[in-house]
Amino acid sequence: MIVKEKFDLLKNVDNILRMAPSTISRYTVDNGPRRVFVMIELMKNRISHYTKDKVFNKLTNLNERKYLHVVNMPNYPLPITYNIPTESMVINVSPFGVEDIETTKPGTFNLYALMVYGLVFSELISGKVKITDKYSEVISGYLLSVLIRLFGKQYGLLGSFSTEIPKMKFLTNLYVLTGFFGKTGPAAYRKASTASAFNYKDIESDLKKYNFENISDFIQSLSDFGVMPNINKHVFAAKLLRFFGLNVMPAFEDCSRFIATIATSDIKGSNVISTYLSKYNEREFSKILEISKVIFKRR
Repeated sequence: MIVKEKFDLLKNVDNILRMAPSTISRYTVDNGPRRVFVMIELMKNRISHYTKDKVFNKLTNLNERKYLHVVNMPNYPLPITYNIPTESMVINVSPFGVEDIETTKPGTFNLYALMVYGLVFSELISGKVKITDKYSEVISGYLLSVLIRLFGKQYGLLGSFSTEIPKMKFLTNLYVLTGFFGKTGPAAYRKASTASAFNYKDIESDLKKYNFENISDFIQSLSDFGVMPNINKHVFAAKLLRFFGLNVMPAFEDCSRFIATIATSDIKGSNVISTYLSKYNEREFSKILEISKVIFKRR
């Protein structure tokens, strides 16, 4: 699994942080982890979700809670990340328009959702849980459904008989294999071809022009190969932002963010991640959700 350093669609925002303890402490919200615990504890009896035990273990066990930073970092646009030097998940309150944990902001359900996202993200980033490319086809299937729903009408991709769907499926599988799992070259082409039932031989020489580790090249390939003529990164990003909001956009570039996003979208009552994500492809969504369940079964 590949961990992206920066997000192209977010103008090179860092995926993860590399701040020394003395540096990140400058942004720390006073007694933040304890206050997150107190707020979430108040609704404990209202939570019935597979994530509950691990979330409360993280918050009630002081040895675990020390690996949680709560910060006010105005220059960082995302509400959750991971800091490598301290091996800690990081909740950032700034995107909620506050400098501290207030009664209504970020909000109890949002804090719970951030804990879920942070736990999934941390376990994957740290390598405690490993995701292999055996999941690439499921992830690709879900992303393909999203792209068709968002762009299908504009580019004539609606309907299972659209002539460009197999090619689009191939390119999406290739992007996931390379960008999420680091698989490149002919082996990746063959695996993407098998998953999509698309014969890539006619475009094989042109495929070498693109770095499919990078979403910008993936988007460019959709344009150049005639799937979405004249689509560009800016149009693509604007559509994602309009439909999903900023917090979902990293899921299109990083595998750990993708799994964490799917897990968090299953949390009702939160607006961190849209709970509508399951509707784009309920079958593949459920399969991806099972990956996160493995994380929450770990001791």
